[in-house]
Amino acid sequence: MLFAIIAAVIILFPLIRLIISAAIYNRSSYKAITHNSFFSVMSDKGRLGEYDIYRKLKQYEAGGYRFLFNLYLPKPDGKTAEIDALLLGPEGAFVFESKNYSGWIFGTDTQKKWTQTLPAGRGRSAKTYFYNPVMQNKTHCAILKNYLPEGAEIMSVVLFSDRCTLKSVNISDPGTTVANRRDALYVVAELISKSRPGGFDVSKAYETLYPFTQVSEEVKLAHIAETQNAQNGFYN
Repeated sequence: MLFAIIAAVIILFPLIRLIISAAIYNRSSYKAITHNSFFSVMSDKGRLGEYDIYRKLKQYEAGGYRFLFNLYLPKPDGKTAEIDALLLGPEGAFVFESKNYSGWIFGTDTQKKWTQTLPAGRGRSAKTYFYNPVMQNKTHCAILKNYLPEGAEIMSVVLFSDRCTLKSVNISDPGTTVANRRDALYVVAELISKSRPGGFDVSKAYETLYPFTQVSEEVKLAHIAETQNAQNGFYN
């Protein structure tokens, strides 16, 4: 009998945990803004990374901070720039670029190409290259600036998956922070401690930017095509 009870608990515990996680997710700001289902997030590394940023920082909501996700901001050339996650607070805007790489990461803020190194067996490694995320997010910040009051502070934060090691990442730009997602809370706390709240109107900024999170599927598909073309140009 005892064995049967233990076996039932072992079987049911993951299910109960899943149900609780889904219930928490469905009450989150992330769900309210993105409209993504719980299972679509759990099965997509990109969405899961964004949600992980939210989970690590959601305590700021109690202090009047507001989150936005997947903002498609128009660029002067008619294309769009997508901001993965945005946190608005009295200090200004925290702009997050989420990266889901594993392995070892190498790069500086001035190199156009960063390197990902993965084990390839028998002591060998395989290298792949990707566009400098610091440059990528600085572009996002520059575009966002057009939608915020003059002088609003904009802080760039690039957060990598906890599955990777930032083996040699050297950032000299004081306006950008690069870290693993596990350090998100510490990073934001540090940025807040160094900032001076200057009367930034969080509610007004939120109302201005929220529509850019609710774009049509056509806009999203066009952005994906633009991104793929840009990546092809980067690698070729």
